[in-house]
Amino acid sequence: MFISYAMNVAEMIAVSVAAYILGAALTYENLWVYVTVIIVGVLVFAPINYRYSRVFLLHWLTPGLGFIPALWEKPSVKP
Repeated sequence: MFISYAMNVAEMIAVSVAAYILGAALTYENLWVYVTVIIVGVLVFAPINYRYSRVFLLHWLTPGLGFIPALWEKPSVKP
C-alpha cells in the first residue's frame, strides 16, 4: 500500500513539473489546470501503478518470501 502511495506522489510531481515545463505558469489563475492535469495523470497511470507497486513489493521488499511446497501438500486421511 505504501509503495502505491509513493508511486502516486512521484507521478503527481512528475506530471506537474511536465505541465510547468510545457507552459502552464504556476499562478493562482492556473490552479485548476494543475489540479485537472494531476487528477487525469493519476487516473491514466492507475493500472500501471497498481501492477508495478505489487511487483516492487513482492520482489524487492520481500525477497526472502517464497513458495514452500511442503506446506501445500495435504495430509492423507486414512479411513
